[in-house]
Amino acid sequence: MTKQVSLKSLVAPHFWSTFNSKITHQIDKGGRGSTKTSKDALKVVTHCLSENNCSAVVIRRYQNTLRNSVYKEIKRAATRLELQEGKNYQAYVSPLEIHLNNSNNIYFAGGDDYEKIKGMIDEKKPIKIIWFEELTEFNGPDEIEQIIATFTRGNDDWFIVLYSYNPPKNKYHWVNIWEEQMKKRKDCIVTHSDYETVPEKWLGRIFIEQAEELRKNDEKRFRWIYKGEVIGIEGLIHNPDLIEWVPENYIEKNNIKILYLDFSTDCGHQTSATASGCYGFGDDGYWYRLDSYYYSPNEKMIKKAPSELAKDIFNFKTLMIKKYKSIADQETVDSAEGALRNQYFKDYGIRLHPVDKGKDKEEGLIEPTNDFLAKRKFRALDNSNNQIFKKEINNYTYKEGSIEKGKPIPDKTEKAFLSSEKYYNTYTQDYSYTYCDHSCDDFQYWVKDNLQKLGLKY
Repeated sequence: MTKQVSLKSLVAPHFWSTFNSKITHQIDKGGRGSTKTSKDALKVVTHCLSENNCSAVVIRRYQNTLRNSVYKEIKRAATRLELQEGKNYQAYVSPLEIHLNNSNNIYFAGGDDYEKIKGMIDEKKPIKIIWFEELTEFNGPDEIEQIIATFTRGNDDWFIVLYSYNPPKNKYHWVNIWEEQMKKRKDCIVTHSDYETVPEKWLGRIFIEQAEELRKNDEKRFRWIYKGEVIGIEGLIHNPDLIEWVPENYIEKNNIKILYLDFSTDCGHQTSATASGCYGFGDDGYWYRLDSYYYSPNEKMIKKAPSELAKDIFNFKTLMIKKYKSIADQETVDSAEGALRNQYFKDYGIRLHPVDKGKDKEEGLIEPTNDFLAKRKFRALDNSNNQIFKKEINNYTYKEGSIEKGKPIPDKTEKAFLSSEKYYNTYTQDYSYTYCDHSCDDFQYWVKDNLQKLGLKY
């Protein structure tokens, strides 16, 4: 360091007792805003500054996530320690490395190609620290142990492995099972932290308000996201109680102006339905599911072709624009579907926007949707077409046995309607005899494709 810097002023009090520890396995788990990531970055840089022959490897599961996460975090830690790039250390991007002036280096690697880094490491400078950030991204303990074994050789005095993550809510997830086993070891310490262990001024007013809003609206989800608790997965994937169902004439009766409309479509195939939701933003500050298009080819001898579905969906949009005297903003479609997308563009010159589902397609859609519902700003018109959405979201569960295996998978089994609850859609002028998760999917696609607009991404 260029001059004395008080580490206590940079590290949350919760970490003071373990910050200088050289015990081999150091697990930092906790909720959002607990500063565990910034603490680990400071620990890596501090050790590499103060120790001789001490280099480090910082690892995330995917190589392409390094530069905008842990690489920036290490550079931020260096700045907080009053080191100057170009003077006290050199930073490189191809490959990602940071070289300190004392000849210690900090390397960055993805778990998907960590073998490549072995050839870049200076054998005269042993690796003394490995930091696994976002541990839940990895596939299991075997993958972690193989990486550790790669870098431990040549160390006789001390060696540190840092693990940082937000605990998965499913108690059967491999990380939660692994942590229960690890904390019984004598060479392991586990630190659990959350935003309430951090000085409020570090987090800011908006962060605290967001946490308290979730505590008020969805206390269980608050405990998982902000307190870092393993709350378990049971029952439904989404909480239907967070959806406010209002009468079908609610918009007109309350003189609500729909400022703009969004459309989102989940495309079906031979037996699964095509579902399209119309979503509107009202001048009362609420989002509405205004109406639903739903066509199920199940149990039908003659099934609609992509050209017919494209026409239906275009007509559905046209009627919604006319009814609510509004404009269409975003038009989202399942990214796995090409035929309908191409047909829609061919017929109407409009490119439906394929949703980015993320690497983990299920979690990448489910969690943002639960975040949105927790805001309690979503209403659905209780009209006849939207009954399919009510039916499907009230029965949207995980596949039996998948939770216990540590990888929850939504149940996509088509289920038959009871004879007393036939569903008829006015836009297809057709009955559906089965239901599944198709309108849930179009809802999730809409949320994921509009994160910033819905206040979920800043």
